[in-house]
Amino acid sequence: MMSDQTLKEQITKLNRIGIALSSETNLERLLDLIVRESRSFSGADAGSLYIRQNDHLRFEVAQNDTLKKRDASSEEKFRPFPLPLTKKSIAGYVALTGKALNINDVYQLDETMEFSFNREFDQRNDYRTRSMLVIPMMDNRQENIGVLQLINALDEDGRVIPFTNEVEDLCLSLASQAAVAIRNAQLIASIKNIFAALLQYSASAIDARSPHTAGHSQRVARMAHRLAEAINRQRDGLLGGIRFSEEELEELLYSAWLHDLGKIGVPERVLEKSTKLEATRLALIESRFERFKMSVRNEFQARLIERLRQGPVDPDETAELERDRDCRLKGLDEEIELIVRLNTPGWVGDEDLARLRAIAAKQFTDETGRTVPYIDEYELKNLAVAKGNLTEEEYRVIQSHVVHTLNIVEKIPFTPELSRIPDFAAAHHEMLNGTGYPNGLKGEQIPLQARILGVVDIFDALVASDRPYKKALPLDKALAILEDEVKVGRLDGNLVDLFIKERIWAEQDAGAARE
Repeated sequence: MMSDQTLKEQITKLNRIGIALSSETNLERLLDLIVRESRSFSGADAGSLYIRQNDHLRFEVAQNDTLKKRDASSEEKFRPFPLPLTKKSIAGYVALTGKALNINDVYQLDETMEFSFNREFDQRNDYRTRSMLVIPMMDNRQENIGVLQLINALDEDGRVIPFTNEVEDLCLSLASQAAVAIRNAQLIASIKNIFAALLQYSASAIDARSPHTAGHSQRVARMAHRLAEAINRQRDGLLGGIRFSEEELEELLYSAWLHDLGKIGVPERVLEKSTKLEATRLALIESRFERFKMSVRNEFQARLIERLRQGPVDPDETAELERDRDCRLKGLDEEIELIVRLNTPGWVGDEDLARLRAIAAKQFTDETGRTVPYIDEYELKNLAVAKGNLTEEEYRVIQSHVVHTLNIVEKIPFTPELSRIPDFAAAHHEMLNGTGYPNGLKGEQIPLQARILGVVDIFDALVASDRPYKKALPLDKALAILEDEVKVGRLDGNLVDLFIKERIWAEQDAGAARE
């Protein structure tokens, strides 16, 4: 029997526990907290918790001080498992009837009871269960969402005693508060799952606009998360003092999923551009050169016929006309070959660029007297791109996707712990030396999370086998490029070193990285 003072203290403690439960929204941590606080409150040596799911109970948490003293890792070995929802088990009986059970010794149960105690756990772990307090967890709608099971109440000397009626009443109140907290945590978890699914679906839909970027956001998210976890394992160096919380890891993961969302605002003709000129434009140039060649042949025939009308033609004169024709045809063939070659993304050397500009300066006058440029200004601008396949204007359009990302993502009503997602997602192309975009941030101006995204985004782009403008690079070359980017001050060397050391790419899809 509790004294009034002790009862008052227990009620005060119960209120404090209720406040603690209501502030925890992570379901896994909440369930563990419920069992720990209930055991502390009731003096129980052990405890477990079941959550009701349709026609079974899911065994979620198990704590046992006696077993933990023998083996500190005993709780870590526990894995949730389902228990059939029937009255044959003690937990099942409480779940179905909504009645609490306060049992002095489970080994002395009356055989007429609907339920019985399963001694398998005791036998397997050399443990003796005696007193049990098994309580239904009724939420605010009077729905039983699970069962709290407290085992072996201990007195001050560590001896097993029955749970008192006062403890039972207080634990019933605690279980009710716990049930409401669980409902709230489940609701929050459900909302988070829906939110995460929507983010992933949206990102995947954007990636799927092009077969060349399918799966990119997923791979970036996976690698970014793994790199952050690797940072958490560091104990030395500049990364040794950095720890990402679960909320921060989640924030980074969402940022990675959303980092390319702004590509929805990039025209498909730019996003899908695989060559400097579209196929129809190149075909137009090739057709133009065929007309030039036909005109050269026609001109040769006209000159030869005109010369024959004047009288016999010396063979040397005919040969000279043929050499002129063949030379002009060869020149046209070489020029169209250069144009076709330069249309493929890659480096354009000074010599090729000079030849291209010389071609652009030429005009062809056909037999009708019509003057036609070899290539026009638009074609020259595209073919003269020195690196890649995008003109400066098109490159700016591609770069604008991070601004679109920011404009879209910052309108999402994130909770406070996720509020930095827009900044991380929109800064993944910023570089430490200020040569990145959109804002040319430098050094510490770039959040660590954005630097992480920058490393894995570049790596995935390098090894991806399906980009329209390039072939996949072998792993060693891709890693060498990352190291080169560190040397010129663009990427964070600590992150790149850890990325390589921990082989962050190793668990990616087979096509995403090549060993």
